[in-house]
Amino acid sequence: MTETDLTPRQAVCAYLGGEHVPPHVLRAAVAQYVVGYETLVDLAMDVTGDPNDISAGNDLAAEIVMQQTVLEEFYTLTQAATALPDLVRSRASSHRTRA
Repeated sequence: MTETDLTPRQAVCAYLGGEHVPPHVLRAAVAQYVVGYETLVDLAMDVTGDPNDISAGNDLAAEIVMQQTVLEEFYTLTQAATALPDLVRSRASSHRTRA
């Protein structure tokens, strides 16, 4: 598998799994998630700017459907990455307690 074969999810999962992921691949993966989020925010602003604009509402709904799974996965991965140091510390202390 080459670097360009990695999806954003695969790149983040590989990084969280301790595999080497080149920095530019990881940055690109995170950038894709950020762009998806910014797109949703922009479309939501269009809807709030003119609530009667049906096409703006449709565009937002379509983008939400497209981005929902991706953004949920990223949120989960981010939460896992933030919890990792605490999990490692608790695991290390439980091993010392048993010895």
